[in-house]
Amino acid sequence: MAEGLELLDDIGLILSVFILLFISYFHLRNLNDDRTWDRKMGASLVIWLLLYFILKRITELEPSLGVDATIASGFIQYISAMAYAINFYYIHLFIMLLVPIPFFRKGWQIAAIGIIVIVFIYLDQEAVSADADPFYNSMLTSTLIMMAVFVCFLAGLRLLLFPPPVDSTDEESLALRRSGYFALGTVAVVMDNMVFRSIGFFTGTGDTWWTFPMVNYSAASDGFYAGMITLIEMTFILGMFSFVMFGFAFGALFHIVQCIRKKQQTGLATVFSAYILVIWALIIFRHWAFVSEYAEWDFIGQPIDSNAEIISALSDGFTFHLIYPTIALLHAVKFGLITIESERDQKILRIVALGVMVAITAVFTSLLEIIIPVPDIVLAVLCALVLATGWEKKLIDALEPDEEMLKVSWAWPGDERKLLWGVNLMIGIPFVVALMAGVIW
Repeated sequence: MAEGLELLDDIGLILSVFILLFISYFHLRNLNDDRTWDRKMGASLVIWLLLYFILKRITELEPSLGVDATIASGFIQYISAMAYAINFYYIHLFIMLLVPIPFFRKGWQIAAIGIIVIVFIYLDQEAVSADADPFYNSMLTSTLIMMAVFVCFLAGLRLLLFPPPVDSTDEESLALRRSGYFALGTVAVVMDNMVFRSIGFFTGTGDTWWTFPMVNYSAASDGFYAGMITLIEMTFILGMFSFVMFGFAFGALFHIVQCIRKKQQTGLATVFSAYILVIWALIIFRHWAFVSEYAEWDFIGQPIDSNAEIISALSDGFTFHLIYPTIALLHAVKFGLITIESERDQKILRIVALGVMVAITAVFTSLLEIIIPVPDIVLAVLCALVLATGWEKKLIDALEPDEEMLKVSWAWPGDERKLLWGVNLMIGIPFVVALMAGVIW
């Protein structure tokens, strides 16, 4: 079983690197092309997101590549943690609120959110430091992220429940579809394993309220007020996760029913709806496994027994190693963030599509092998069937940008070049600091 889980990690890492190289090539080969600023910014943010996931996976697979606490000073460890956190929150906030949902419309708003993130990270880290007084579980940055998720949630849910008419080609309808599609994909990316606590939020089970980082140890250590601060924050975060997941479940069912009744068009929203229903099946199964004691996880959510390892592979492993890199590819191509025009570009895309299909097959067979031991020849047979039946052609057709993805854009009131450089430096500098800290120390 351990070998199957390690193989799953390797497949996810290779797939992320493969897609990163593909997007980077098409984005960086001609930065002065005729793409609008939001498409260039979107491509940059997807690249940074993949770099973050890759660095995170590498340090998880090989902890020695991170900062070595035995040789690095406390200051270096503190700066590295700050840089890593800043990079994470900048990427996720900007990808949700800057492209293509026009929430940030001024340069000062981007600077303000940048400062707020740094202040919140500082306060969160100071609250849990060894000499903190009071000592409490501060989650300001997580609360900020969930506020941004709510903005994307509203845009995505509106598309599921009240989409513009299929034959509408006016600018408003095209903009609503584009923002809604992008919001759905973005929410799918930022959903971490906290979505599996959606039921536990209402039932009050330990897998929700007593698993790191959602633990209210403040009341026991520093009194009523510190405890109430943590309780309010964790209730908002977990409640928002649950509200978003239940809202999307309703929206997904409504959309699928409307598609069956021929009142809505099948497309990206249908794919997202199916994905949400699959995630909900995993949520229900994982919650049942915990309350029935069929599987057991520790304080930080790591599996303790073999059943928990299988369920974690089916839930966390499925999303982290397959869904996230695939959605990154979808964002880059489907939303026109990169331009694929020539026959040579199409050939490169076909190679990538083949790689993605093989990786998807490998992920599913790895998960199957964890549950039911199967010979390695099964992977070769399934890969051959995938390649022989032309599924990569179906994937390429699905990635073809729609009209609204290429036509719709909103003007930036200031200097677009300064915006692009500014945001990339805000994300890139802490990423380089975190990376070099791990390399040097």
